[in-house]
Amino acid sequence: MHKNKPTSLLVALLLSFLLLGACLPQTAVTTTAKKTTTTKPTTTTTKPPAPTTTAPAPTTTVPAPTTTTTAPPATTTTAPPAPAPTPSFPVRPGVVYTRADIDAWSTRSPEYTRLAGSWAGKVARPHTSYGTEISSVERDLLKDESGYMKTQAVLWAADGDPARRAKVVAMLDELRTVTSWQRDTAEQYRLVAGWSCTNVAQAASIIEHHDPQLRRFLAETCYPILDWPQNPNWHASFADSKLAIAAYVGDPALWKDAKAYFNTRIAQSIYHAGYDGKKVAPLHGSTGTVSYSHTLAHWGNNTKSAGAQVHRPGTDYVFVDPALAVSGANAERQRDLGHVSMGLGAWMHGARTILAQGEQLEPHARARLLAGYEHHAGRVLTHLDTGVIPFPAVKYPPASQTSGDGSRFQGLYGARKLFGAQTPAAVTTLLTRPSVSGYPAAGANHLVAEAFADG
Repeated sequence: MHKNKPTSLLVALLLSFLLLGACLPQTAVTTTAKKTTTTKPTTTTTKPPAPTTTAPAPTTTVPAPTTTTTAPPATTTTAPPAPAPTPSFPVRPGVVYTRADIDAWSTRSPEYTRLAGSWAGKVARPHTSYGTEISSVERDLLKDESGYMKTQAVLWAADGDPARRAKVVAMLDELRTVTSWQRDTAEQYRLVAGWSCTNVAQAASIIEHHDPQLRRFLAETCYPILDWPQNPNWHASFADSKLAIAAYVGDPALWKDAKAYFNTRIAQSIYHAGYDGKKVAPLHGSTGTVSYSHTLAHWGNNTKSAGAQVHRPGTDYVFVDPALAVSGANAERQRDLGHVSMGLGAWMHGARTILAQGEQLEPHARARLLAGYEHHAGRVLTHLDTGVIPFPAVKYPPASQTSGDGSRFQGLYGARKLFGAQTPAAVTTLLTRPSVSGYPAAGANHLVAEAFADG
């Protein structure tokens, strides 16, 4: 054994020398010949010797994997808290209603039987075909048909009858060709578009029907006409419809615009002492400046009101009588009870649409709407019980030809759904009265199928 030790050492040294000589040329080949060998980043990046940092090919290509593996952590760890979600197509089904609302609709509800038996509950009903323009006659047909579509949609969500969904789809498809509305001197086409489009958007969303031409009709043909300088219940319906369209279409820019419109217009229509002090929020003209005429007309200085509620003794618009300055006072309060209810119902829809899309209401908007319902429902309830409308007087008491009459019993189920435990007592009481619970099941205008959908 001892005699062989020098020989073993010599053999080991020779083998090491040969191995070292074999390795050096192979390294040169891998760095200068085939670039395909650079796919072994682990062998080049983990070598401590300096030559690996000076080899031309591997050092310029190897770092790439390290940047891709380290980028995601940097993004996730440094990103700010996510903002409230903005709708993007496809949006949450329902527009005004949440998924939980829709899932709760059932054929076991007594209101299902009443709604299914109404004129709007019948599947076999003829409908209108439209060309490129909705005429003044067709607009009123669409108003009724939009309510019919929404009714069929909510019934389908409860009973799953495929004929109902097919009927809604067929009627929605009739709107694919429309590119304009016929104008009229009274600008009534704008209001009817407001009533109709919220129903159309809700119906399409409930049945989860998404068609590019329907979205174009709503966003490009209807959305731009939804405004007018004054008129409280018009502004409310415009806000309702703008939000419904934006939510259904899933356009972030429209959504942002619709929310801004809602928050601006509700402040101009419902007074709240906590936010407004002793004055009301003025309206603006087309140039963006405060409009004296629009503000006064909006707040009752017009032929449809019993009197002007505000004036401008200086630079601010204040109530003509301090007794009028009650939180919840509606700009249309001295017209009649019905139109105020129609306006509040539309504001309620708009508020619920914002919430249903996962966002929150601005505090002033919720406070105004809550106070508005408390004040107005109290007036409706007092008149129902006594026959007398509390101060201030209205120009058109119920049962007069232009009062909007039964509309004063609308918008209450949705208010209870919105406010929950904070629902004003007068609203809760009204919901027990036959005048409200027995109101036609299909509803009217933009307030459709309320007892079933929100009861």
